[in-house]
Amino acid sequence: MKKYLTLLFLSAAFALAACAGQTESGPPPVTEPDEVIEVKAGEEFTITLETNPNTGLHWEVAVELDAPILNVTTVRKEFVPDTAREGSPGVDIWTFTAIAPGETTITLGYYRGFSDVASRTLVFKIIVK
Repeated sequence: MKKYLTLLFLSAAFALAACAGQTESGPPPVTEPDEVIEVKAGEEFTITLETNPNTGLHWEVAVELDAPILNVTTVRKEFVPDTAREGSPGVDIWTFTAIAPGETTITLGYYRGFSDVASRTLVFKIIVK
């Protein structure tokens, strides 16, 4: 019996030690449009937006990006759900690459299906040094 208690105690100790360095994972914080994003040329940066693709709404670049300052070909979008539950809301993480020094904006629109009219737009000011 003592052998089983020791084994149980050791198992619990290992489980606690394994969890000690972990933090609660979840989606990153949402990027606020009133915050200026400052980056250096050559760096990647992200814009994180709340979304729920199950509503039929999705984010798109609403105004063409300033190609000399931002690299259009490296824009990536990734959806991260709040929970593992199907249909849950979450965030879209947009990754951009700053190419050259300058100031520009990124305008993202929240569109339903194939509509040309955004139900909401957000403008982010970008300063590349």
